[in-house]
Amino acid sequence: MKTSLFLLPSILVLAVSTWMPPAVAGPDTCKDVGITIKNGTRDEIKVTKFEYFDFDKNKYLTENLLGLNGEQKLESKKSFTETRNLGQVGNDRTKFRVTYRHKIGGNQYEPPVTEVSQPFTCSNNDKKTVFLDK
Repeated sequence: MKTSLFLLPSILVLAVSTWMPPAVAGPDTCKDVGITIKNGTRDEIKVTKFEYFDFDKNKYLTENLLGLNGEQKLESKKSFTETRNLGQVGNDRTKFRVTYRHKIGGNQYEPPVTEVSQPFTCSNNDKKTVFLDK
């Protein structure tokens, strides 16, 4: 029993000493960006990927912007908006790339196509729209 009494405080001290606060957005993060994806086609589409470009590293970064299964269906002329923090591009140039597929009937979709926005400097609280029309 005495061993248990001494062991318990040691475990608590260990647990407290290894706890770290959750990560917060750093200075390179573009915070609270309102991202709208608008279907400008005549078809229902399925958006399958959303990415933004880090010019400093010359690569696209994927942002989990879409539904639970990683896809978002949009009827013709409809849109959806999400707000996200975009790491690595705070007050820096970026651009968006959206991959999507046109519905051709039933559960079948055409091969993927992509739209890339014009480059812009990302600032906190920006509102940007990607218009899909290919």
